[in-house]
Amino acid sequence: MARIGTNRDDHEFHVRVAWYYYKSGMTQEEIANRLGINRARVIKILDNARKEGIVSFHVTSPYTNCLRLEQDLIDKWKLKDAVIIPEVDRSVINKNLGAAGAQYIEMNLGKEDTLIGFGWGNTISLLLKYLSVRGRESVSFVTLSGGITAYFQSTYKGEANPLSRFDNRFHIIPAPLLVSSAETCRSFLAEPEVARIIQVAELANIAVVGIGAMTPGATYVSFGYISQQELEILRKQGAVGDILGQFYDQEGRKLDVEYHKRLIAVSLEKLREMDHVIGVAGGEHKVDAIKGALRGRLIHSLITDEVTAYKLLE
Repeated sequence: MARIGTNRDDHEFHVRVAWYYYKSGMTQEEIANRLGINRARVIKILDNARKEGIVSFHVTSPYTNCLRLEQDLIDKWKLKDAVIIPEVDRSVINKNLGAAGAQYIEMNLGKEDTLIGFGWGNTISLLLKYLSVRGRESVSFVTLSGGITAYFQSTYKGEANPLSRFDNRFHIIPAPLLVSSAETCRSFLAEPEVARIIQVAELANIAVVGIGAMTPGATYVSFGYISQQELEILRKQGAVGDILGQFYDQEGRKLDVEYHKRLIAVSLEKLREMDHVIGVAGGEHKVDAIKGALRGRLIHSLITDEVTAYKLLE
C-alpha cells in the first residue's frame, strides 16, 4: 500500500490517524507502519486530535452509586439535573469536573441555536479546554463577567488561549472584572459595547459558573482582586461563597458590600432568572458555598464529585 507522506500534519492526516486508532482498532505500531511514520508521532497526533476536538470521549457506563446520588440530589434540592463524578484526589478535582462539564454540555446540545454563557475561574477554564463543538455552527458563547481576557493571559502563559478554539463565536465583555470605584464601574456599564454584551449574556440559554469558597486559596484572592484580610471580613459578614465574584450568605442572598459596586458582571439577581444555570464545583471545602447557591436557587443544575454529593445530602 502506498504510504502517505510524513510531512503531512494537516487536519485530514490527524483525522485519519484518529480513525484508525479509535474506530478501526489498530494499534499505534500498526498505524505507524501503515502511514510510514514513527510511533512517537502517532502518539503526538492522537494527543493533538483530542486537544483540537477531533476526538472527544463520553463516558456513559452506569456507575450505580453516582447515578443514585444524582437522583437524590435532584430530589433534595429540586434541581433540573445533576452529574456526579467518582471520588478523586483534590489535586485533580477541577480537571475532572471540567471534563465532566464539557461532556455534559456536548451531550445536551440540541440542533437549535444555543448561546452558552461562561463564568470565571480555574474549573470553568478547564471545561472550555475540554469542550468540543466541532460541526455545531449554531453554538455561540458569551462571557458572564469582565476580566476574562486578562485571566486567560495570566493563567495560560505560553499556551493557546482556550477561547481561540471557538473562532469568532465568543462574545467577550470588553471590561475588567473589578474597577477602582463605583463611579468608574457605572461609567464602564454605560459604555454601549459593554452594555450590549451584558444584555447578550443575560439571554444565554445555558450559563456555566464556578462556585468559590471562602478559603485562602480562593481564585479572587490569588489574582489579587481582594486580600485575605478582606475575604475574612466578608466571611464574618456572613459570606459562604461567591459566583461571578459576588458573595452570598448561607441562604444565597447577595451581601450588601461596597466591593460589589465595583464589579462588572451579570448580577446574581439576573443569573437566578436565566433559563438554565449549571454550577460546576466540588471538594469538601466548597460544601457550604454550594449549599448557599442551592438554597438561593442561584444554580439549577450541579456537576460535582461523589464526596461532596454525600455532604450535600446530609
